[in-house]
Amino acid sequence: MTANVFSDQINVLVADDHPLFRQALSEALSQTDHNISIRQVQTLTDALTAANEGEIDLILLDLKMPDCVGLMGLIEIREKHPEIAVAVVTASESSQTMRKVKSSGAVGYLIKSMELDNLVSALNELLKGNKYFSLEGIDSPEDINDDIDAMKKLASLTPKQQHVLSLISRGYLNKQIAYELDIKETTVKTHVSEIFRKLGIFNRTQAAIFNQYLNVPD
Repeated sequence: MTANVFSDQINVLVADDHPLFRQALSEALSQTDHNISIRQVQTLTDALTAANEGEIDLILLDLKMPDCVGLMGLIEIREKHPEIAVAVVTASESSQTMRKVKSSGAVGYLIKSMELDNLVSALNELLKGNKYFSLEGIDSPEDINDDIDAMKKLASLTPKQQHVLSLISRGYLNKQIAYELDIKETTVKTHVSEIFRKLGIFNRTQAAIFNQYLNVPD
């Protein structure tokens, strides 16, 4: 996203499962220097539905929602709607998490504990079309390139493959995955093969490591 890309009215989607924080973000948005239309949702599914309907300029996305597994929600939105700016709003003050978020194509990283004045200033920057990342600590260029490569590979997985990857990381065998997802074991084997191919890995241990990459601290 570049500066001055928004129209006179900016349509903002607040995606967070906590009503009080959704309201707090909405109130902060109302104090910015821009003409804002605000829509609130509490699940990733609803956020994707809203994005599919169009007319969304900026999504303020929580990483911890019931149907959102760490960074996968951000990756899915960026993959399906690269035209929509997405900023993460999170309680995590981890610079490593911020680096992953930045590598996934987000335009911002806002900490939920920010003072109201700082939050309004950060939102103003985002609404002007600029980027805003609350934390310093971006690591070396090699680390950033590794993050980008990993995110591209994870973004290539279908939602079903993402679910299978999550179950693999929890130690589920193919038969258990088939039971959990109510699909045939042969279908699970096909998914696993595709996951390994897309991620460029060879065993379940490597798959579990990839899945851990998506997790973020509380």
